[in-house]
Amino acid sequence: MSEGSDEIADLRATVEEIRATKYPTLDQSLVNDILRVHQQYAEDRAEARKQTELLINRWAAAQPASEGR
Repeated sequence: MSEGSDEIADLRATVEEIRATKYPTLDQSLVNDILRVHQQYAEDRAEARKQTELLINRWAAAQPASEGR
């Protein structure tokens, strides 16, 4: 594994630890998808932001409506 891969793995592990501890109801797959997008588009922040918005919008649309909405 290269140093860059190790750094990405460490980042993912840290983010997952924080998510599990402080935000356990936050969808783990959504967080992983966001990290993947930001890694994929590291050189194009505008595209990373656009793709992140698409992910979140798709995720939100797939969530069951809660009462009172």
